[in-house]
Amino acid sequence: MKTPRSLIGIAAIAAVAGLMFLYNSKDWVIRSAVVKAVEDATGVSAHLGSLRVEILKGTGTLKDFRMGNPKGFSREDLISIKEGKIVVDAGSLTKSVYQIKSVDMSGVGILFEGSGKRNNMNALKAQIQQRSAKPQSSKQEKAKKIRITSLVMRGVQLDVRMAGIVKVGNLDLGDIRMSNLGGSGGATASEIAAQVSNEIASRSTTAVMRNMVQLAEQMGMDASKIADGFGVPTDVLNDAAGFLQNLFK
Repeated sequence: MKTPRSLIGIAAIAAVAGLMFLYNSKDWVIRSAVVKAVEDATGVSAHLGSLRVEILKGTGTLKDFRMGNPKGFSREDLISIKEGKIVVDAGSLTKSVYQIKSVDMSGVGILFEGSGKRNNMNALKAQIQQRSAKPQSSKQEKAKKIRITSLVMRGVQLDVRMAGIVKVGNLDLGDIRMSNLGGSGGATASEIAAQVSNEIASRSTTAVMRNMVQLAEQMGMDASKIADGFGVPTDVLNDAAGFLQNLFK
């Protein structure tokens, strides 16, 4: 029995439509994967406004990335990124390790928040450590690996706040640079997200401790009281600058 030409035509149109849907929805799939990886790694909410990937060109752009605060802190974003550019080794997309040549982000804002002798950065690091200690599922073990050669967050601005204090401190962290994320063998998206989040938390905490006197002046407070309110040791203060060198080294 011959298949009517009309059915063949309908099947062909359906196949083409399916391929077009998959191509056009790839950005949504990747965006959802990025959000899930961050949330799985950190235990906080994440949002990514848009992510566009040009597979043939090996380039991509992202806009409006936001990561929330741990529980027990305000609903403000712990980190916000206005936009970013990604360059991928297109040839690696068929291999076991995706090679991302560079991730370049701008409009980066970070919030360091103290509340009742605690701070959001230490809380974030504790959550990341707790989650990374859990045994990996078979699905996680089979997940694609990623390696990022260079990651840059440009002109990072750090807002420093304390519960019950109206005034906000501000620090300019300059550029945060990381390289060889995932190592030579690559790592899962969640592992990469944990590594970047940990770096942000450590850099922010170190900056706050090294600039305690400056922040106290900006916020109209005594340096020893602001240290206690941020959940950092008061002995980080010295007579001149109020910082403890190499605390996290």
